Amino acid sequence: MKSHVLETFRFQAEACRSLGSPFTATLCDLLADRLTESSRFGARILNWPESARADAIALRATGALHALVRSGRARDLASLYPPLEAKSDQLWDAIETAIEKHDDFLHDFLDSPPQTNEVMRSSALLGMALRLAERLEMPLALYEIGASAGLNLAFDTYHYALGEDREWGEANALVNIESEWRGHVPPLEVELEIVSRQGCDRNPLDPHTPESVERQLAYIWADQHNRIGRVSAALSAAASRPYNVERADAADWVEEKLAETPQAGVARVFFHTIVWQYLPKATKVRISEAFEAAGANATAETPLVWMYMEAEDHPAGAVLKQTVWPGGEKETVGLSDYHGRWVDWT
Repeated sequence: MKSHVLETFRFQAEACRSLGSPFTATLCDLLADRLTESSRFGARILNWPESARADAIALRATGALHALVRSGRARDLASLYPPLEAKSDQLWDAIETAIEKHDDFLHDFLDSPPQTNEVMRSSALLGMALRLAERLEMPLALYEIGASAGLNLAFDTYHYALGEDREWGEANALVNIESEWRGHVPPLEVELEIVSRQGCDRNPLDPHTPESVERQLAYIWADQHNRIGRVSAALSAAASRPYNVERADAADWVEEKLAETPQAGVARVFFHTIVWQYLPKATKVRISEAFEAAGANATAETPLVWMYMEAEDHPAGAVLKQTVWPGGEKETVGLSDYHGRWVDWT
């Protein structure tokens, strides 16, 4: 295994352990130690370019195996998946057999980056939106970049238990999120009105189709049953909504939406969660320049917001930042667990 690919699998194994997925950590370790180029699946992974970590190749690989298990076509491997426990040698033997029998399926599954759309990240989005609603005193129009199935576009429709007896949302909501808020907690009593929702993705997942639903669930770590249940509930809710995620290049879409005439008295809020690392450099530059240009024309009646939750090499979690125009000053508003289990607000 090339050193940068090996480091990617090792890094992901440690990340999985810290995020409560020892089984996925074991898979990453086994693939790092034992995968060879004897299969198309193995050869593609082992010869992945220098972008292996940014491309999340380790999670593509574990997602491929989980998808195969969920399909029912690899019963021997499935019999060793959680909630059952298996020894490493036994698990690897089953993985080798699965690769031999289903090499093409596993190879092709690597095409797309993970699209977990973890709905617990909605906790961070809710907090940022509440602060914006308090500050701007107007409704919000949402635009999500890299929206996948659009689950986080509906963050205001979920119920939240936020620690210290804090709650937000309807108690009978289909999706319930537990996330501990710490620090300077956003105002829960402020009125939050969402007037529209739009999203884009290069490969949007359709919550109406079993294939898309299964692909999304496959990316969730197999030993995190609560996450699987929560995303399943969010997908069911998404299937009944009137809006869809548009198939589009992120930069093209942002430029197109920013070119539209803004509605007075409504704040346009563009956001993304754990997406930036997957975008090409040229795309990032275009998006940033588009916001700067549109922001220069924003007014108090037509404000523009760019907010995100992204990995910025902070050792403790994902950084929450927002820029509001007019003004255009970028602010760090918090730090979040990558899966939204907690948020530290500044």
